[in-house]
Amino acid sequence: MKKWKTLESNEIHKAGFFRLRTDKCELPDGRVMPRYYVVEFCDWVHVVPVTADGQVVMVNQYRHAADEWFMEFPGGATDPGEDPKAAALRELEEETGYVAKKIEALGMHYPNPAIQTNRVFTYLATGCELTAKPCLDPFEDLEVKLVEKQWLMNQFQTGCINHALVAASLSLAMGRLS
Repeated sequence: MKKWKTLESNEIHKAGFFRLRTDKCELPDGRVMPRYYVVEFCDWVHVVPVTADGQVVMVNQYRHAADEWFMEFPGGATDPGEDPKAAALRELEEETGYVAKKIEALGMHYPNPAIQTNRVFTYLATGCELTAKPCLDPFEDLEVKLVEKQWLMNQFQTGCINHALVAASLSLAMGRLS
């Protein structure tokens, strides 16, 4: 399979953490797509944090676009040039006040490769201990929750975990949580 060739790329809008562009692309068979919209984001991280007594540290976070609260793993955007593992440790501590004794990469996935450029790196953090109060960004609205592994698995299996990125990261961690 051959990749598409970008003939031209134009920025439409840039604001904060994203950039919207349109690409003119040549397909392998010679057809030319005049406008393919792409949203550029920095990479993101998810941390599946487990305490020494086996509980999973989650955040219940409001997401305005969906107008809903979602049970999520701590995580967020990487800073420019930041290693995803360092971002995972930083986000865990900032959002929850927990630090991990051990952290390991579980994998990576693309949130929406049809229109987005970014990736989500998922980490398993074990031996997590509460060491401080969360240090949230000015407009983050979340609540830290400790949940049992079995509860989390039941929520996933019954479709109650309906945030696609959380479900994808949980699927990477499932074999390690049982």
